[in-house]
Amino acid sequence: MRRSYKGIRFRLGLAKILFIALVAIVGGRAVHLQIWQGESFKRLGERQHLKEWIVLPKRGAVFDRAGEPLALSLESQSVYARPRRIQDAEAMSRSLAQILSLDLNEVRQKLRAAKPFVWIKRQVSPAEADRTQALNLKGVGMFYEPNRYYPQGQLAGQVIGFVNRDSVGLEGLELQYNDYIRGETGSALIERDALGRRVLVQGVEGLQIPPGGDIHLTLDSSIQHLAEKELEATITKYRAKAGVAIVVEPFTGEVLALANFPSFNPNNFSQETAQQRRNRAVADGFEPGSTFKTVLAAAALEEGVVGKEDLFYCEMGKYAYAGKIIHDTHPYGWLPFSKILQVSSNIGFTKVAEKLKKERYFKYIEKFGFGQMTGIDLPGEAPGLLRKAETWSAVDLATHAFGQGISTTPMQLAMAYAAVANGGFLMKPYVVRRVLSSKGEVLAENQPHVVRRVISEKTARMLASMLTEVTNAGGTGTMASVEGFDVAGKTGTAQKADLAHGGYAARKRVGSFVGFVPADDPRLVVLVLVDEPEVNVYGGVVAAPVFRNIARGALRHLAIAPQKPDALPSLVAREGIPIRPPPKKENNGAFDAGSDSVPDFVGLSLREAVEKARSLNVKVQMHGNGYVIKQAPAAGGRWNEEGVLVLNLEG
Repeated sequence: MRRSYKGIRFRLGLAKILFIALVAIVGGRAVHLQIWQGESFKRLGERQHLKEWIVLPKRGAVFDRAGEPLALSLESQSVYARPRRIQDAEAMSRSLAQILSLDLNEVRQKLRAAKPFVWIKRQVSPAEADRTQALNLKGVGMFYEPNRYYPQGQLAGQVIGFVNRDSVGLEGLELQYNDYIRGETGSALIERDALGRRVLVQGVEGLQIPPGGDIHLTLDSSIQHLAEKELEATITKYRAKAGVAIVVEPFTGEVLALANFPSFNPNNFSQETAQQRRNRAVADGFEPGSTFKTVLAAAALEEGVVGKEDLFYCEMGKYAYAGKIIHDTHPYGWLPFSKILQVSSNIGFTKVAEKLKKERYFKYIEKFGFGQMTGIDLPGEAPGLLRKAETWSAVDLATHAFGQGISTTPMQLAMAYAAVANGGFLMKPYVVRRVLSSKGEVLAENQPHVVRRVISEKTARMLASMLTEVTNAGGTGTMASVEGFDVAGKTGTAQKADLAHGGYAARKRVGSFVGFVPADDPRLVVLVLVDEPEVNVYGGVVAAPVFRNIARGALRHLAIAPQKPDALPSLVAREGIPIRPPPKKENNGAFDAGSDSVPDFVGLSLREAVEKARSLNVKVQMHGNGYVIKQAPAAGGRWNEEGVLVLNLEG
């Protein structure tokens, strides 16, 4: 009995010890979990029940050069539902389908889904939002989302581009400058149930998210509208496939207008085709035809292989060369070089190319920027197509002389003519002046940038004079003439390659005109391209009038005084005030280097230096980019015999 009692006491003592040990272990574990790992498990629990909701920022706006809005971010409401909180799904489906103009079966399916959260309709109209809220439906709510709006519709659609529902730029400037204008994303917390499913968004209403930067463009909405209107009219009239119009400031590279047809409305981008959205001005290559003769003329004059009055025999319209027959549209005999350009003789330019040789010609084609991208701040730019000179056959030299066998983008060609207009400098084009933060800080900025000098000022001025004859009586571009102004430019009519069968298509042509105005003080370079016109194919007929109408309207809009007083009655400025020509000086407007001291240019930006030189009628030679660090002659000094101011820029 005593043994039995002792055994029981032993077992009870052992059990007590084991119990105390177990309690100690559990307690120790609990202390470890609560004290040492408590924060870690708390965070884990939150991660299981709470999830970060990324909230999109307000995207920056896009303005033209005068501050007119071209793209804005507005807040629109989206309708969502929590199906598990809905009691009468059928009745609610009918109400929402009617108010939101949705398919009844689609709404019914969403409200009966085994999900804690569903979108009913994103970015509803204000009227739809008000009517939905008025119903006060349990389980249905509203959520604010950014909505991109383009107030000018299709105006500059290919330039501006568009964004997706998540406010990410997909095309155009919306894509190119997305990192600057999208802004910084914010976040709120989403409550989740035990299964990890989204239940409720918390903390969205009070979020303060920094908006994106605003883009300020070089585009002028008035000129852009004019270019688009005139381009569409001629495309329709001549039943053409497509077209491009570009307006550029030759001394800065600022793009004032960039029009494409077909056009598209970025407000409805999902309903538009890829061809409508395509920015042909920078993305498409074409054979330039006779507009390219200006490049050969510049090279030949610069190299001194021809003079303005040198005579060439044009073979009365037919010339056997390298096993091929080269034709002119009209039979010509002996013509001076200036006349060859005026009447656009293919034979004459073939003979000029023979004198220049392919190696030197190729060098200037490259110097003018062909075969390489211009660097414009738009996505999708193409470099064109330029084969190395060593691959050219004898006939290639002839075809390249009149702009066949080479591919260029409209923007490349416009900037080449800008180089002739501004005295020989190839400029980098741009469409964005600056990007500003909501606090006014400069996030990005473009300044006039000289890529390189292509030809001398002397050659540029001589060529400008020759191009002026193209638009005068006897030239191919008379329909480009503008009342009160001398116009320098060139027509082009190029065959299109037959991609299916090789060679050139029998009936497909590209008609074009490129020029600048006023010819002796260029303010505008205008390019017009009409792709595959059916009624008439010649650039002098289909493109030259568009140039005239765009140039005439832009000159009036910018209040640029005509050179010829007899045109004054028909020209009126924007404000309705008749334009008066500037008073004539005895030296015909040139800066009087004999009596005036040298003005100070040091510290000015390239843009400011150009504008000051123009206002003072000072002849300048510029080297470098950025700001003027040195000038010769020095400010306040005496002019040299040439009366030319040399500016060196850096930075």
